[in-house]
Amino acid sequence: LVSPIAYLSSTFRASKLLKLRTKARIFVQKGRSMMGCLDETRTLNYGQVFVQFSGSRSDQRDIVQGKVIVAKNPCLHPGDVRVLRAVNVPDLHHMVDCVNQIFRPHPNECSGSDLDSDTYFVCWDPELIPYKQINAMDYSPAPTTKLDHEVTIEEIEEYFTNYIVNDKNLTKLFSIAVDFPKTGVPAEIPQDLRVKEFSDFMEKPDKPSYQSHNVIGKLFREVKNLAPNECSIKFLTREKMQRFYDPDMEVEGFEDYIDDAFFYKSKYDYKLGNVMDYYRVKTEAEILSGGIMKMSRSFTKKRDAEAISIAVRSLRKEAGSWFNEKGSELDEEIDDAYAKASAWYYVTYHPSYWGHFPWCVYDKLVQIRKKMQLFREALDLSSPEHRFQHGLHLH
Repeated sequence: LVSPIAYLSSTFRASKLLKLRTKARIFVQKGRSMMGCLDETRTLNYGQVFVQFSGSRSDQRDIVQGKVIVAKNPCLHPGDVRVLRAVNVPDLHHMVDCVNQIFRPHPNECSGSDLDSDTYFVCWDPELIPYKQINAMDYSPAPTTKLDHEVTIEEIEEYFTNYIVNDKNLTKLFSIAVDFPKTGVPAEIPQDLRVKEFSDFMEKPDKPSYQSHNVIGKLFREVKNLAPNECSIKFLTREKMQRFYDPDMEVEGFEDYIDDAFFYKSKYDYKLGNVMDYYRVKTEAEILSGGIMKMSRSFTKKRDAEAISIAVRSLRKEAGSWFNEKGSELDEEIDDAYAKASAWYYVTYHPSYWGHFPWCVYDKLVQIRKKMQLFREALDLSSPEHRFQHGLHLH
């Protein structure tokens, strides 16, 4: 059982490293993503927020007090990271997993945002709170212009296709560009502000690039050194499975269920293969673990990963119902669940077969392995060698 588990683990690890390299996904223990809400009680003063987050238990609530940082992507100016003070306001205890604020407004200080369902990053880790507060950027909207015609798609593409924001001087232009659909004012980027080279962590092989020395650049190269081959995963081959097939998983009478097990495995492989082909997922481990490395360009990982997860859960549930069906040629009284599970293992991991089909009934496989382990321990305790080493107890 070691090889398949290691196979899934390596896939999961490769997926996490890929996200860390391309998205800088780092878990912050003392931080949350929260929806911004207005303080309708008008209790909070300027520079104050109310932060209450839920815990692992449904009834767990924690209120943060002290210095916190509040920011919203895209965060392009140092002043977009606001250092505020979280206070306990009893009248706001009904607000959970959202950050309450008021005045200019602090949301507007965070990348020119507002409170129309925007999500903010809130952190109260002292090591991540800046020691110096930078003045917020002026995100006053540009005046609107009157057009004598409807805005065309071509006009929108003209202003949005070529602008690239990677300098603090572009923050104001970025704010204007974001508001273009509302104001009609385009963000005209001067030639001297247009990007000439890209950071190496942006991974644009067809463009001039340079080695970035900021945090993201260092993180990118460190992760890339851990997984130099594009965070690739190793394929599980028949030869590898032959070395790891466990004969102890063969329960007496499993042979009677092999035909039915092979029928259901073929059915399972066909349905799982359809899902993999549809989303262009290369390996079974990726789709079962959720650590998908790459899929068809017509799909997005964020939106379609959940659809894949639902499809796989549905298939596993269906396979569980197959397991509970009685064999067509077997009497109901001799229908042995463990022998059947053993047959499912056999038609999956035996060198003549292999795959991940039996883990739809993982609980039965675990019980088989535990029983065999206990049996072996009992044999060891009763062996002459063990009794000689530990002395004979005569009664």
